[in-house]
Amino acid sequence: MKLNAPILLVIMFVTFNGCKPEAASLPDNLAKAYGIDNFATAKSIEFIFHVQKGEKQIARHWKWFPKEKRVILFSPQGDKSYYQGDKMSEQEKGVDAKFINDSYWLLFPFQVKWGRDNLLTLVKENVTSPIGKQKTTLLTVQYKNEDGYTPGDAYDLYLSEKNEIMEWTYRKGGGEPTKTTTWEDVKVFNGIRIATKHQNKNGDFKLWFDGIVVE
Repeated sequence: MKLNAPILLVIMFVTFNGCKPEAASLPDNLAKAYGIDNFATAKSIEFIFHVQKGEKQIARHWKWFPKEKRVILFSPQGDKSYYQGDKMSEQEKGVDAKFINDSYWLLFPFQVKWGRDNLLTLVKENVTSPIGKQKTTLLTVQYKNEDGYTPGDAYDLYLSEKNEIMEWTYRKGGGEPTKTTTWEDVKVFNGIRIATKHQNKNGDFKLWFDGIVVE
């Protein structure tokens, strides 16, 4: 899944016409639930992204320095390469697209708050989640059509009473559901809460993180 964002991961947020007032505060509450107040003190975030689709498995090892706008990609042999967010070659843009995808899975609750002017949002109460069949608050966010790697993508976030994501659905281009997964095994890293495991209903798609270090 390729997602919309510049490397700075600074994007903004508006609401649909007629959206309830709570739509404006829910992204803030979501981000707070996952520890966004602690992000400002993070010097670096290192993680290994894993995804398994049937027999195919992919792993990518990253280290991100948010304040420096710098990203390091480690090869399986231990070599490393890096790029700056505001000075990218065409080849580096391809790497950046992978980093955006992987880091969105890692910190999507923060992306919703950072979304601001590039997001449309909608809130619905008492919505049944597609996998667990639990009553949730549905927060839908959709990126505008002019920005990012895949403009127009939408995400349906099924939230608990604690404003935590229980499940989400990705809709490519804002259309029909493309992928629905759980949000599981939440762990705390230097005050930042991260869901380290995601899988679909059938279990033939699994995505997880390890090697997470927040400094």
